[in-house]
Amino acid sequence: MTTRATLTVALLAAFSSGSAAAQTGLLDRFQLFNECRPMALLVEGLSEDAAGIELTKERIRTIAEGRLRAARLYTAETQWPYLYVNINVVGPAFSFAVHYMKNLYDPLSDATLAVSTWRRGQTGTHGGNAGYILQGLSEHLDRFVLEYLRVNEATSD
Repeated sequence: MTTRATLTVALLAAFSSGSAAAQTGLLDRFQLFNECRPMALLVEGLSEDAAGIELTKERIRTIAEGRLRAARLYTAETQWPYLYVNINVVGPAFSFAVHYMKNLYDPLSDATLAVSTWRRGQTGTHGGNAGYILQGLSEHLDRFVLEYLRVNEATSD
């Protein structure tokens, strides 16, 4: 077996076995760990084309806030961290992104800035159906909540 193949097998074994805590790596913790604290929500984007298929900020906010509230992760009491949802519709095309935004400190510049540490999104065509976009957004929000809870559970043990 070549050295490269041996290294690949070793890495796969390391990442595919063990408890949830063992599977939660440094990158996961950097991206999502926040002691399971609740977060704010910011919804932006949209356009006249979105209004044409009855896609509104209110509908998006209802879905996103509902997912966060169900997991007890939503608060209006803070600005940081926050979940940022941006949706754009142009003609038959759409794109959306869900970002987890955290304040991070850089000791070299002595600056603290908001940074997207986790991002997922989708691009496609909607066929005049806002429901298609909302379904995709719902799946990405569910994925965020699951990953956030998994990372925060594993690192609090």
